[in-house]
Amino acid sequence: MTSTPDAAKRRVVHVGTGMTGSVALRAIIDDPALDLIGLKVSSPTKVGTDAGQLCDRPDVGIAATDDLATILDLGPDCVAYCATAVRREDEVIADIIGYLDAGINVVTISAIPMVYPKAAPPRWREPIEHAARQGNATFYATGCEPGFVSLNLPTALLAGAGKIDTYRMDEYALDLDLSYPIWEVLHESMGFGKPDGHTPIRIAVGKVNNDWEPVVRYIADALGVDVERVALDWETILAPNDLDTALGVIPKNTICGHRWQLAAIYDDRPVVSVQYFAAVTSTPWPDTWPRPAQSGQGGMVFRIEGNPNMTLALSLDPTPGDATNPGVAATAMAAVNAIPAVIEAPPGLVYVPLAGPSIVTRQARR
Repeated sequence: MTSTPDAAKRRVVHVGTGMTGSVALRAIIDDPALDLIGLKVSSPTKVGTDAGQLCDRPDVGIAATDDLATILDLGPDCVAYCATAVRREDEVIADIIGYLDAGINVVTISAIPMVYPKAAPPRWREPIEHAARQGNATFYATGCEPGFVSLNLPTALLAGAGKIDTYRMDEYALDLDLSYPIWEVLHESMGFGKPDGHTPIRIAVGKVNNDWEPVVRYIADALGVDVERVALDWETILAPNDLDTALGVIPKNTICGHRWQLAAIYDDRPVVSVQYFAAVTSTPWPDTWPRPAQSGQGGMVFRIEGNPNMTLALSLDPTPGDATNPGVAATAMAAVNAIPAVIEAPPGLVYVPLAGPSIVTRQARR
């Protein structure tokens, strides 16, 4: 594990300059505790471009490169790996292994199943764990949800709980045509605009189980629940007429929203579950679906039945004058904020969520 004196800035290489990666890159540049020493990109058109130009900041004197050897020669304390994992999971695993093998600590938002390594699929956990051991480096996966929202916040909430009968987190992803305007994701992954009977790809290919089962099992382990199985149920709703959205029309009788729930089952009942609702601006809300804490606003609601009963509502709200999706910003910041703690952590996989917000001393720009 590479480390630096407490008083020194942490030397960081950043990977990825897409929607979330550019936000993380900007945060690293802005953070007085961090020193950006390298930037790796995959797009040939970005090679040679100053890092500041790729994240709406003045030039910082760090030119983007696509050469891995150049990055490894820098000997950073940590790599902030924020490249996309969409349709390139094997590449992500291979990239991360390369950095760990070289003895470089890694924090990433690109390995969602690894937010709780104990419950991650072996194809993710085993090679990454082996590389961390071989390189004597530390690996930590985080994000927003799955990430600090579904791991750190419940951990704090359960500190005040007594007898617990059930735990459930409801996530409301509303107005997706405005907040996440990528039609390929909404149409292909979530199924919006697809015909009745279509199974959204994220369900069909097992992405829901792959990404959220570690969350469910983390909470179950925290509660000492002997999980018999993890069950998925889901449903879609159809547009009652042609629905206008910011990304075009969703035709009548095609999918305009979906719900899924992943639950840890014990004694034939769900005891720990995550439930997700996806909708666009014009989606009619079914009476059978629980409503968000604030009408028409997305976010998460944590619901604990027991003694005492607990309900906690969380919303991620945009900053006035900043067009960045707040969920994207929180995802990026979860990784950036963890960098110092990852550097100081023992080598290997980090199996529990790192504590926030005292991890990094951040100063607002004036």
